[in-house]
Amino acid sequence: MRVNEEVVLFFTVLKWLFISSLIGCLVGLAASGFILFIHFVIEQSNQYQHVFYLLPLSFFIANLLSQFLLKKHVGTDALIAAINKNYGKIEGSFIPTKVVNIVLILATGGSAGKESPCAQIGAGIGSVCANLLRVDDIDRRKMVLCGFCAGFSCVFGAPLAGALFGIELLAVGVILYDVLLPAFVASITAFQVSSALGVTFFYYPLHFVPTFEEGFFIRLLAGGIFFGLCAYALINAIQYSTAFTNRIPIWRPWKGLLGGVILAGLTLLFSRDYLGLGLNLMEGSIKGATVLGYAFLLKALFTIITLSISRSGSVITPVLFIGATAGSFFGHTVGADPGTFAAIGFVSLLAGTTNTPIASSILAIELFGAAVAPYAAVSCVIAFLMSGHRSLYTSQILSISKSRAITIETGKQISDVRNTIKNSELWFMDWFKKRRE
Repeated sequence: MRVNEEVVLFFTVLKWLFISSLIGCLVGLAASGFILFIHFVIEQSNQYQHVFYLLPLSFFIANLLSQFLLKKHVGTDALIAAINKNYGKIEGSFIPTKVVNIVLILATGGSAGKESPCAQIGAGIGSVCANLLRVDDIDRRKMVLCGFCAGFSCVFGAPLAGALFGIELLAVGVILYDVLLPAFVASITAFQVSSALGVTFFYYPLHFVPTFEEGFFIRLLAGGIFFGLCAYALINAIQYSTAFTNRIPIWRPWKGLLGGVILAGLTLLFSRDYLGLGLNLMEGSIKGATVLGYAFLLKALFTIITLSISRSGSVITPVLFIGATAGSFFGHTVGADPGTFAAIGFVSLLAGTTNTPIASSILAIELFGAAVAPYAAVSCVIAFLMSGHRSLYTSQILSISKSRAITIETGKQISDVRNTIKNSELWFMDWFKKRRE
């Protein structure tokens, strides 16, 4: 019997609607439990003003656990590599093995985020479902990616941006269209489950009207360049700091103890505003509240120390904090509305540090409203280009060159193409010479 193409596609859609909805429900339940637990722990610890004195101890224990018990930890970079190279086959348990570390660090004030465990939970659930259903490698990859995206959706509170973020993280310049439907369905389902379970998300629609007669668009373009340079500096600072820390010839837990002492000292010198998730100051920046001009530099410093010393936690929430406060600083500097540029910086730095301009642009729509979104998208793309061929996630596959003036080998992980850039003549200079002739 001959089967029409439409019948096959119909059953394919039904299949993935069922699978992705199931994964979304499971990820929503598991990730919500983790998020609610983390928020509870942070709320309890915030009742003690000097809890950050425990940072040396928490960093010591985190490094001790990492060295002896948690060697098979599956981080976000490892998940990206597994999806890209191994059809999503994940070694070891799907349960995030460093949840204890992350709880310790966030409870005592370490500057980190909670996105990585949620992505691990989601990818792990997708992998378990693939094992139970005994699917082939192609479908396994889709299912793991569905869970990966759903985990980000639960953290961002933005299902479309969460789905696109998980897909864009895999490769720079490539969108996997065959995964869009299951990723969207899984992310939306996980978001709805999280909302129903009481997880709250940050939304702040901006009352924004662009004023072109005051040179707003020029300031926007300059802002995109500024956020791109911030992304470039942050990526390099984290990577160099981590490499430097690894070269220090002392026992790893002692490094944690020393890093905790340094972070506690910086807190006494400045304030507690740069510890933990920093949601209040980040939200205040977007609402137009006055923040210190160098707040983004302090948060970057706290984050660099935390991530390079503790080797636990996620970088996304600190990136959003740094972007918002850097945007507020830029807005004050150029005489523009600081709240508007805080929102634009919020998504632009994310685009620049993770090579996700589309997801970051959609995030602006979902969090801040459609009015500011086109301008945020322009800034996101500029920041994405300005940050160069680098990323906080070095397992990303580089599929394009960001400029015709740069010769770079594509199809490899970003970590493997660092030294393949060759000098090349700038195209606009060549064009200018020809015009003069």
